[in-house]
Amino acid sequence: MSTQQHVDKLSSYLKSHKLSDGTPDKSGPSTSRKQLLSRGASGSAGKAQTASTSSPGSARRPSDSRNTTKTSTLRMHLAKKLCIQNMPDEILLRVFSFLNAGALLLAATVCKKWYSLAHDNYLWRLQYRIHVELGGLDKLEKKAPHVPPAGDLAPGYWQKQAISRLVAARNNRIPKILKSRDCGTCMPVHLQQGVTALGVKWFVCLVEGNNIKEHNFPANDAIYSKFSYSLRWYDLSFPPIRSIRYIRLYGVTPVFYGRDGLPIKNGPRTRSLMQTIELSWSKLRDRTPDVQDSLVNVYFMEEGFFVAVWKDGGELAFINCAVHNHHLLQRSVLGSSTTCFPHLVPSHLKDDISRDPGLSRYDCMISLRSHRKFFFEEYTSCKGASRDSIVNDLASFEAFTNWRAAETEFYLRWKTDLFKGEFKDVFIVDAVLLDDFRKVFWSISAPSKLVPMELSEARALVQNGQIWGGTNLPFVFRPPKDPRSFEAGQNCWCFEASNSLGKITGKVVWDEERERYQVFQVYFHITTKLINKVFGTNY
Repeated sequence: MSTQQHVDKLSSYLKSHKLSDGTPDKSGPSTSRKQLLSRGASGSAGKAQTASTSSPGSARRPSDSRNTTKTSTLRMHLAKKLCIQNMPDEILLRVFSFLNAGALLLAATVCKKWYSLAHDNYLWRLQYRIHVELGGLDKLEKKAPHVPPAGDLAPGYWQKQAISRLVAARNNRIPKILKSRDCGTCMPVHLQQGVTALGVKWFVCLVEGNNIKEHNFPANDAIYSKFSYSLRWYDLSFPPIRSIRYIRLYGVTPVFYGRDGLPIKNGPRTRSLMQTIELSWSKLRDRTPDVQDSLVNVYFMEEGFFVAVWKDGGELAFINCAVHNHHLLQRSVLGSSTTCFPHLVPSHLKDDISRDPGLSRYDCMISLRSHRKFFFEEYTSCKGASRDSIVNDLASFEAFTNWRAAETEFYLRWKTDLFKGEFKDVFIVDAVLLDDFRKVFWSISAPSKLVPMELSEARALVQNGQIWGGTNLPFVFRPPKDPRSFEAGQNCWCFEASNSLGKITGKVVWDEERERYQVFQVYFHITTKLINKVFGTNY
């Protein structure tokens, strides 16, 4: 029987043993068995066909097999020799010379050989020429061309020279960006444009354990307002909150820029540490949430941070941070990866004339806002404090006590990749305190919420005429029709926002007649540590 007939009979046999519903019979051969049989049959057919077409005299000789073995060995040897790792250094340097600085630094992470080649002085001399000499930095900064020392240069010499010159040129752009300031707020006018021009991005770093592992996430949203930026992070790949120990905020800025002044894509960048806060899930779990809705619990942290945890599952939902515009560009660029940019305050000469140096009046600004909307904004002057008003190392300055009109509602919206929501009676507090020279003395951006006032405190305000009636109300306001709601402690709230150098407090009432909130009794509380540092006092 020929091979083809054998295959045909085997196929007809397999077809006849199929069930009526299309499934194979259990007593027949399995699918894998069929495949093996088919392969075996086809292999037999191929061998038979080869045998039938070849003549007896054409059998392979032993010398042919030896030649085939030598050829395959030679091919394997050549393939091994032609690997890119075995190329001469001169050829690799020629290939690397076509890469930009970012690609060179990325190539340096491949292996030890590429690391040494990617830091070669020849390559970085080309980068120095392109970005420094041809870029016109010497002419712009009015410096003479750099002359290297005589003799052999140390490895990485030109890389250090190129990066240091470009970092210095980038940092020198900051004073020009911050030169123009708003007359009312004393904030930089071109801050938002400067952030875009320098390519500043903000990253949050979630640190597990004792700096064991870091997870870096760029800000999903960076929302600008006249006093601060609102930064939001939400990602489905957040690590488990139980393993997170620290949250760090970094400003990340490119080093290489094109001739148009804009950052080069995928180039090297520097990190500047802005803030570090500790996150302990064991302590957070025992706390009462500051704000909550049907999906998340929100906890207010230090220095403008607030984190949200899913109610279902207890994992991290999102991270928000309010960063004040005062010294924002310096803190985002001029710090290092381990050290924050120092908190700078204007120095004052010791005043021997003033009775209480540092406790005089200040100009202040306060705003209550959401991410994109202002609910309340006020510019006023704080009355001077006295030594007697210092309590718990805090000097209290009165901003205003009478009613100031606000919006009809307070809210703060949140979002993630899948969900969004809104918190009622929650807002971000932005405040600035200016000294006699119109320099920023203290600033804050932090989340806050309306907290119902204590019943005794609300009744005391009513009796003193500070909620309705009395001379504290401007003539445009009339007292509410029914003050009994205030006496019962209803429609009265207070709020507070703080950082490491001070806090701001205030009170809010609901004006039923005009159907809007009224803000009053706002105070600034500044630490004596800050006052003593600036004025040389010893309060």
